Amino acid sequence: MTALYRPTFTKSVLAAAITLACLAPTTLLAQGVDVPLNVAVTVIDGQGIRGQLSDDRNVLLQGAKVRVIDSNRETSTDSQGRFRFDNLAPGSYQLEIRYLGYAPKTVAVAVTAEQGAELTLRFASDQVEVLHIVGSRDAQSRALNIQRASDNLKSVVSSDYLGRFPDDNVAEAMQRLVGASIQRDQGEGKYVNVRGAPLEFTNVTIDGVNVPSPDSSTRAVDLDTIPSDIISILELTKAITPEMDADAIAGNINIITQGALDAKGRILRGKISGGKNEKGSGDAYKASLTFGNKFGDNENAGFIFSAKHSETNRVTDNVEHSWMELDNGNFVPEVTEFKDYELKRIRSGLSGRFDFRLDDNKHLYLSHNYSRFEDNEYRDTLLVEWERHTADSNQQQGIAGRATFEKELRHRTFVNTINTSVLGGRFIMDTYTADFQASYASGKQTYPNRDYLIYRERSRPRVAYDFSNPDLPTYQVLNSAGGVIRTDFNFAPADMNWRRYERRTGGAEETEQAYSFNITRPGQWGQAYSELKFGAKARLKDKSNDENRFRNSVGTNAPSYAEVIIDKQSLPFDGFYNNGPKLRRDFVSVYRDIFENADFQDRGASSITADYKASEDILSAYVQNKLEWDSTTLLFGARIEQTKNAGEAFEYDLDTDSATLVDASKSYTKFFPSVHLRKELENGLIIKAAYSTGLRRPNFEDLVPYFIIEDRESGSGSVEIGNINLKPTYAHNLDLTGEFYIAPAGLISAGVFYKKLSDPIFKARSEFVGGEFDGFNMVRPENGNSGYLYGVELNWQQSLNFLPGALGGLGFIANYTHTKSEADLPFGIGKTELNGTSRHTFNLALQYDIAKFSTQLAYNYRSEYIDAFDTSNPALNLYWDGRGTLDYTASYKLTKNLSVFLEATNLTDSKGIRYQGERSRVYEHEQFGRAWQLGVSGKF
Repeated sequence: MTALYRPTFTKSVLAAAITLACLAPTTLLAQGVDVPLNVAVTVIDGQGIRGQLSDDRNVLLQGAKVRVIDSNRETSTDSQGRFRFDNLAPGSYQLEIRYLGYAPKTVAVAVTAEQGAELTLRFASDQVEVLHIVGSRDAQSRALNIQRASDNLKSVVSSDYLGRFPDDNVAEAMQRLVGASIQRDQGEGKYVNVRGAPLEFTNVTIDGVNVPSPDSSTRAVDLDTIPSDIISILELTKAITPEMDADAIAGNINIITQGALDAKGRILRGKISGGKNEKGSGDAYKASLTFGNKFGDNENAGFIFSAKHSETNRVTDNVEHSWMELDNGNFVPEVTEFKDYELKRIRSGLSGRFDFRLDDNKHLYLSHNYSRFEDNEYRDTLLVEWERHTADSNQQQGIAGRATFEKELRHRTFVNTINTSVLGGRFIMDTYTADFQASYASGKQTYPNRDYLIYRERSRPRVAYDFSNPDLPTYQVLNSAGGVIRTDFNFAPADMNWRRYERRTGGAEETEQAYSFNITRPGQWGQAYSELKFGAKARLKDKSNDENRFRNSVGTNAPSYAEVIIDKQSLPFDGFYNNGPKLRRDFVSVYRDIFENADFQDRGASSITADYKASEDILSAYVQNKLEWDSTTLLFGARIEQTKNAGEAFEYDLDTDSATLVDASKSYTKFFPSVHLRKELENGLIIKAAYSTGLRRPNFEDLVPYFIIEDRESGSGSVEIGNINLKPTYAHNLDLTGEFYIAPAGLISAGVFYKKLSDPIFKARSEFVGGEFDGFNMVRPENGNSGYLYGVELNWQQSLNFLPGALGGLGFIANYTHTKSEADLPFGIGKTELNGTSRHTFNLALQYDIAKFSTQLAYNYRSEYIDAFDTSNPALNLYWDGRGTLDYTASYKLTKNLSVFLEATNLTDSKGIRYQGERSRVYEHEQFGRAWQLGVSGKF
């Protein structure tokens, strides 16, 4: 077991990380442009200094470090550019203001026994050079300043920076961050893996409010539901602090929306674009609008409202093969499905926020965010079930003695919605600060319709297959003598018989109420300035899933195949396959009266076994202290969380078609200590080190007490059951990172991390022991013993403004993540990598910015990773193959307020490949094609 806990980094990777982290020559530490800082002083009551910082365009600057020289007092500006130092002794003070892109500035301030000062600070210059260097690249500078000022380890990007990429949803935006990679559906980003960890190891919040998962089978959030336009700041916290929820082993993704007071004056911006998808020549368009304003005597109240909408129409080519192992050890195809998709995807988002600052010490806010994702697709499927393989058949070539062909049309619509609402506030008292949040969030997935019409080929012929090209295998339909009849699957209509008509409806919903309260108390701890913070939180979650399935297998008066086909062929992969005509899209409205009658029966088990209700109440409390002295910050503390789970599901006997509702519950308490160190060296290198702990709670679907019994009477049947006693996965995390910031908008960083895991979760096969089902085969979620995950992160982004002339517009982004994992499978049956662990992930982008023109070519790559486990036969574990995508964007400023832009995605037409065990056993091959959009954006 020693090897589990003592991973060895390769010498070359570790040497590169150390070299990059320590490579901080003073020549690179550009202090930024020396711009005058205009200072206006207003006398205020009380012994303190307050201020607000903006630039020459009246943009409020977040993330600036403000330090009281010759003291241990330091803070950073918030989203409104504000900072404050309270309870200062009377005297004269020097403030140092540091913001990446500008040279540091010093401001003299006097505080008396009765009065302090409020500063209005503004970097101001008419120099074209400043506008070029700082103004055009503040997209990077804003985010880097926030990241640099943070006490713990996080990666930050801003909305303007993300706007350089053609990313439509939050998942796709996340792939640009070091340490993050995405899983795709139909070519679009859907889920996010952080640092090679499983999806459920990452928590997602919007403005600090936990986002529920719309999916019944996982806690992972479908981030394709949320439009990227909702983002103001995107934070990925990789080492959580005690004030944060503990269910974030890999990290916490926080989507921060813009506050109504985060900008001076009125806010009005929008964009609209249209374009095409290469496959199917489908149209696509996007539009967004944001409006906000302030009011009140001192502009102390304001609102902001945003609306976003997009639609894309595309075709996707897909073929899937599932594999099985014969008694002689050869692997052969078991089922093949050709899936020809025509789909429409619609994303909508609405958000609104109201902020009210009663005075400098009291701030209230109310916000709501709504996201909707609709997937409406027609899928023409040709399904082939391979049987009676000849003895010499293998995974490359063989003959199935009988092949059953089914032609299916599925029309499916599913809708995901995510809502978050929050009321919060902050009150600054003489000796402490209090803040609170009350929130409600929901994630809902509904299937208004999943309708199926299926026909079967009557002869069930012999078929030879050839997987010499595993991505595009070839086939020959044979006669009884072995002669080739055809090499396509365009069967005559007379050979196709009606099979069934089916409908599935249902959906899942997860809701969460949350209430939190925090107290922050400043003071002295020896020579250090102290911020003691403590608080409590209650999270009340409910989750449910409901599935309904109906089928007509009788088919009295069913239409013939010739009646339902249309004059359009299914020719996936640019005609490489000919799977015959497609079926009419209006089959439900035309044939409803024929099929939906007394023969349209509830399917019993399929309608009941997936149904469940569950609840989870989490009560937590924490205490932490932040100590600051000189250039060092130490944050330490602990959190405790009590979790109560309850659920109900059905015990179902497949032999008797009988169902009994059963329930179960349990509770447990976990303790989460953490320590975070931030040290800034004289040469500008910032070292961040952390020890933190976290957990991953089991999926609700795994906890509820479903119990499916098959073949009870034989005494040797099988059971599939939930496991209320499943333990959460617990992790001890270590992080060490070096960050070196380069003016005006650059960063070199390198880090290593290690996670020691207890009780990883897998679905496993075993034998039931004891009771009525003793000796039955059992499938149940189980805990392994332990595991680990470690990796290296390297990041370098820089604007090359020091180059002469037009070359000064060049810039680049390069980041790389290496991860490795291993975990014990249940019952000592072996070890495996964690699902989602890619050994190599990297981004490369070349940028060019001048006064009016901006362009970027960006490449993202993720290497192969395990997607699903087959604990009974690991040789059939499911993997995603490595994939890279190349995207291009360009924009040109027509006027001060208007710009035109171009977006082009998947320029290399990369494909998605999944395989079972080895690359030659392809499970899925999917192609999506290229896409482009042209549009106009404006800011007023």
